[in-house]
Amino acid sequence: MKRNICKLMAIGATVLTIGLNTTIVEAKTARTGMQFLTKYNTNEIVLINNKPIEIPIYAQEKVEEFRGVWVSTVYNLDFSKNGLNKEVYKAEYRQLLNNLENLNMNSVIFQVRPKLDTFYKSKINPWSEYLTGKQGLDPGWDPLEWMVEETHKRGIEFHAWFNPYRVTTGSEKLSDLALNNWARQNPQYVYSFGGKLQLNPGEPEVIKYITNSVMEVVENYDIDAVHFDDYFYPFKSGNGWYFKEEETTFKKYGTEFKNKDDWRRNNVDTLIENIHNSIESYNENNNRNVQFGISPFGIWGHKALHMEGSLTPVTSRASYDDQFADTRKWVKNNWIDYIAPQIYWSFDEKAAPYGELVNWWSDAVKDTDVNLYIGHANYRQADPNNKNLSWMNPKEISNQLKFNSLYEEVKGSIFFRYKSLIENTSNPVVNNQCINILKTQHFTSKANLPSKISKIENKVPNSLSLNKLK
Repeated sequence: MKRNICKLMAIGATVLTIGLNTTIVEAKTARTGMQFLTKYNTNEIVLINNKPIEIPIYAQEKVEEFRGVWVSTVYNLDFSKNGLNKEVYKAEYRQLLNNLENLNMNSVIFQVRPKLDTFYKSKINPWSEYLTGKQGLDPGWDPLEWMVEETHKRGIEFHAWFNPYRVTTGSEKLSDLALNNWARQNPQYVYSFGGKLQLNPGEPEVIKYITNSVMEVVENYDIDAVHFDDYFYPFKSGNGWYFKEEETTFKKYGTEFKNKDDWRRNNVDTLIENIHNSIESYNENNNRNVQFGISPFGIWGHKALHMEGSLTPVTSRASYDDQFADTRKWVKNNWIDYIAPQIYWSFDEKAAPYGELVNWWSDAVKDTDVNLYIGHANYRQADPNNKNLSWMNPKEISNQLKFNSLYEEVKGSIFFRYKSLIENTSNPVVNNQCINILKTQHFTSKANLPSKISKIENKVPNSLSLNKLK
């Protein structure tokens, strides 16, 4: 494929884009208070839709903005296995909140159900192995109840993060799981893919079980939101069936669909709509305002395949075609209260350019009741093995936040993940530099949480006032 290699020449405040044949393609001057975005350590301007990207020279803090952090408990990535020692656990969580306060964050997205096990007292699911070291082992107290209360004391929202379908993370067998694990008790609804066990999304009993698991927390804990990430169907692998169990399920429930892909998307749609309806009904009957948010893979679909898709290459993965998650539909149907696409790429990533995807998602939420928050990949700068030049730029995420500020639809950001936001001498230098920029330029003061149009008259928030952080 022929590549159009361009050189950039700066003359005064005017930037000329010149092709190798020296033909002037475009002349631009950055607007007052703005600057052209260039690739790291070069003068090459980054484009979006063949136009230079401009970002503010200085960060612009908002009075009202969602500032969230994902806390991953799977593999104990962000939190230790101290559930059996109540005081040690509490001390670690208090320090987590201290660190979030120092960064002026206003929301924590805590993984309370990393697999089919929990960080809370449940009648449906066993205690988590990431809490006590052994699935099903009772810690003797309820961490979630205490965490929610402690988080609210700080004026911070608590979003309960669930993984809906995941049964195992490795080579465990059903017999290795706790006796009261739903998958062990119902093996007919489990399949194996990539050496891991998952629930079969096409089974109605699975949808019912996941919905019940979510509502158990909604009804018994003062959480501010239910949160799902991007784990739905496993990413597509070839054109054949994923697993023999699915073929049986398709024959039972999928014959009315034109193809198995539409059927799979409908299975996930049904789960999302059921949870939306269940939470909405609970809110209406109890004068509550529990939200439902999802953080999907950053690409919905490609314009070359779908008229509504983004300008991304068809060789890149997309949730609609490769995960059977029609995230755009969920937004357009207002089945969720917020969406936080994981745009874990840099501006100059050809497979998934950051600017194009923020632009696409901003358009997707227009004329809906869904708030848009952007998921940022600060974990990439915390990775000592990272060799990607763009992520060696300490201003990469800062530039992303400046770019976000140009879109009124973008109501905030969520950072993956917690430990990658904590300065540490063992961190790569670029990671600590990035954190310092966030603290000193972007989040120097507290921010109110974004407004949300209530569907219930005179509804009051669970525990937080929008004015509380002023």
